[in-house]
Amino acid sequence: MYKISLILLLLSLPHYANSQQVDPTKPFDAVASSSGSSSEKSTRLTLQSIIRSDGNKKVIIDGQVLNVGDKYKGFELIAINSKGVVLDSPQGKMELSLFSGVIANSQ
Repeated sequence: MYKISLILLLLSLPHYANSQQVDPTKPFDAVASSSGSSSEKSTRLTLQSIIRSDGNKKVIIDGQVLNVGDKYKGFELIAINSKGVVLDSPQGKMELSLFSGVIANSQ
């Protein structure tokens, strides 16, 4: 009986381990909110990738490929660096980081 219980336990472990895994390719989420009143809606933006090719830089935000100067959801992309981007809107500047969910708003 002990051997049967041990075999059943060992057979169930891979199923349990697979149910606990997190997708390693899932992009980090960043929630961007304006610094205005609390009644304003917050905008959810996800910086997914920074692409550098032949001196040109592009980014992918929410599946949209953007260059410096492009506008997306009321934000203008004003700078791209190796770790993130800077967006500008009437509410102020906002940074999206590629490797963390940290967002900095400034006026």
